[in-house]
Amino acid sequence: MSTKLNPLILGAGGVGSVMAHKAAQNNAVFGDITLATRSPDRAHQVVADIERLGNRQTPDHAVAVRGVDARDTQALVALIRETGAGMVMNASSTHTHMAVMEACLETRVPYLDTSVYEREEEENAPAPWYGNYEWTLKDRFAEAGVTALLSIGFDPGVVNVFCRKVLNDYVPDIDTIDILDVNAGDHGRYFATNFNPEINLREIMEDVVYWEDGRYVTIKPHSKSMEYDFPVVGRHRLFSVGHDELHSLPRYIPARRIEFWMGFGERYLTVFGVLNRLGLLSSGPVDVEGTQIAPIKMIKALLPDPASLAEGYTGEVCIGCLVNGHRDGVPTRVFIYSTCAHEACYRDVGSQAISYTTGVPAVAAALTLAQGPWNAGRMVNVEELDPDPYLHNLARLGIDWHVRHEDAGPE
Repeated sequence: MSTKLNPLILGAGGVGSVMAHKAAQNNAVFGDITLATRSPDRAHQVVADIERLGNRQTPDHAVAVRGVDARDTQALVALIRETGAGMVMNASSTHTHMAVMEACLETRVPYLDTSVYEREEEENAPAPWYGNYEWTLKDRFAEAGVTALLSIGFDPGVVNVFCRKVLNDYVPDIDTIDILDVNAGDHGRYFATNFNPEINLREIMEDVVYWEDGRYVTIKPHSKSMEYDFPVVGRHRLFSVGHDELHSLPRYIPARRIEFWMGFGERYLTVFGVLNRLGLLSSGPVDVEGTQIAPIKMIKALLPDPASLAEGYTGEVCIGCLVNGHRDGVPTRVFIYSTCAHEACYRDVGSQAISYTTGVPAVAAALTLAQGPWNAGRMVNVEELDPDPYLHNLARLGIDWHVRHEDAGPE
């Protein structure tokens, strides 16, 4: 089975830009690309950068820019039909996902995104998060025979695929999964977030939710930490954080405990703590001399644009899954991971590694869908699918992966 490409990419921020560059680098397969956003000027700059870096594989296929509000389902339906889009790759705000999926259902066009849907002003949503919104559309996607790939960035996304790969090939009896994410890079700014501040800051502000012994456990943020000696980037301290992948993995990957950990520097935590204590991370509007303003939106406006961090960003990121369990009754421990250098990502597509490791996996998923193996004809979380053709495409597009076998220790 093959699916026509001609992707419609929604969003021209850091992740959408990477998607556009990578699709253009492979436009003999991807065909004509439409980059649509509420801010066409930004999208035009992405197209100019694609040309400047020589990232359009063949001149036979264009990269066009269109203006659209991704929350307007009918405007999206019209745009999908007008452009002949064969799939929608949603890199716009997480608040748009449900509207975009409705457009894909109406036009019967495959859909993918890189994170879970979030409703504005909603905090500490009940677990599992996918059950609140996305999974309510499962029956409709199945009845329509339309593929929807949920959350195929890196984490969530590639780490979910890693878990399936480990279960299939390395640790058939899994006890624990620790998803570890550390950015050992330096962008030279006093304080900045590597992606949308509304999302980045919220995920470390909310209560921590993880899976243990058949149920979701909730703890206070920053109340639990660990250290780990990573390949390439060395030893780092990480904190348990609530994260998207924890809200689908327990459904498809049997494990006693699944937890997400992220590394933070002392300055980052200090600044975050001050903003949080002052109430400046709230998404609820407050009255400022007669004007209603959500404090987090003001902070977002004041912080550096994540896309602006790329030039001069040094160092590497390492993200992976530390899995403990048994194989043939023998204790087994593996770390399956990828590393990415900020400078290499900048040379390739003008991006820093955080955007790169989100955008490239989505393009690899679109390619795997078009080739057939991931054209599921229904809504899926990616850990449900065969990992091998996807991981082949991921490496082909610029993100390699490795497995390190570690000492599992005594029983």
